[in-house]
Amino acid sequence: MSENILVIQTAFLGDLILTTPLFREIKRKFPGSKMTVIVNKGTESVLEANPWIDRIIPLDKKEIKSSLFGFWDFCKELRKYNFTICISPHFSFRSSIISFLSGAKRRIGYGTAGFSFLLNERKPRLLRGPHEVDKLLSLIYTEEERQKISRQPELFWKPESVTGIQSEMKKNGLEKGNYILVSPSSVWETKRLPADKFKTVSKLLHERTGLKIVLTGGKGDSKLCEEVGEGFGINLAGKTSLPEMSYLMSGAELLVTNDSSPIHFASAFNIPTLAAFGATIPAFGYTPLASRVFISEVNGLDCRPCGIHGGRVCPKKHFRCMLEQDTDRMVEEGIRLIKG
Repeated sequence: MSENILVIQTAFLGDLILTTPLFREIKRKFPGSKMTVIVNKGTESVLEANPWIDRIIPLDKKEIKSSLFGFWDFCKELRKYNFTICISPHFSFRSSIISFLSGAKRRIGYGTAGFSFLLNERKPRLLRGPHEVDKLLSLIYTEEERQKISRQPELFWKPESVTGIQSEMKKNGLEKGNYILVSPSSVWETKRLPADKFKTVSKLLHERTGLKIVLTGGKGDSKLCEEVGEGFGINLAGKTSLPEMSYLMSGAELLVTNDSSPIHFASAFNIPTLAAFGATIPAFGYTPLASRVFISEVNGLDCRPCGIHGGRVCPKKHFRCMLEQDTDRMVEEGIRLIKG
């Protein structure tokens, strides 16, 4: 009998991108199955052309958090699909409730998830050590089986979804391999390399390589990107949809960013990545998966990490993990990554 599978992944955009190898492997492990994926509303377009997914259901998390009846209605609608298996890479208690109320007899998730007693197959999840993709694949594979599996994320787009960015690139003289992408923002303030350091690194890379500098981010990042690229950068912040961001990333010669979602876009296309880590540490498992990578960090600070995601302000008030980043080293490593 073919399985009807529900996957719940309503985490941040970067987490969703890192879950794409799991989507692929679910369909390989359960041949002939149908797969529905619940995602956080606003992130669904990044999966729009994913060949492994049969149905995408966007979930407005703000709405279900504010309305118990709305949450119940959402779960009641899910039961109509008659799911046989539910796999929950997301470990909030709401995801466990959705898993239980979906009606799926087989419910797989992490033992550390909120309300994990509602799951009947609970997998261990280490906080540090394994890459996040390995943690995700552990939901369906043993450690030995994972050794043979590609961890590279997969991103696709529909041709009609990228005509806008193709036009923007043509207007700015951007072609595959002639530009560096710089993404200076992050949801968490303590994961952001200061704008002046991003500017220093970007400008020197531009001068020493002759490559164009393209600044990317959301609509709210336009001012930051303008500051970083003032006088030499092309500011596309707020001008790209998620499929367009994928397309733009696929042609970059290098990505310069923080510990944030652009890392995982780059990994999908094996784009060399220069990433500054501050409040968080590589051991959490969110490092780039490209073949050429340099992680810039300040070692020897006993306050690192200060949280799984970072925070709004430095708890120690000194922010040394970012203020002491070596921009000269970052430039040298960026050039090394470009040269291969």
